[in-house]
Amino acid sequence: MLHSEDADINIVIREIINLDKKAIDIKKNVEARAVEILEQTKNNIKEREKVELENAQKLAKKNYEIEIAKAKEDRLAIINSMEKDLLKVRYRYDEKKEEKAIEVLKILFKTPTDHI
Repeated sequence: MLHSEDADINIVIREIINLDKKAIDIKKNVEARAVEILEQTKNNIKEREKVELENAQKLAKKNYEIEIAKAKEDRLAIINSMEKDLLKVRYRYDEKKEEKAIEVLKILFKTPTDHI
């Protein structure tokens, strides 16, 4: 009977060893799958970050172009306004110049008897 009990113990030991090997294999597979999932997740995050960065850059470029266009419009409006003001000043200058020229001519052409 001892022989039969030894055989039963050997069978149990082999089953324990087999279960232990299976557990080790399962653990390795789980670890490998976990590493794979982690890498996929990292890659997905990198891809999403890349897309977000590209979108942010596109938006920044669009906003920059809008602001540049506004600045150009503002600059043109200021230039046009200044040109109008300059024309007004020139017109007033020409009017005053004519008035003063007429006054000078009147003074120059006055006869000495006109002063008395």
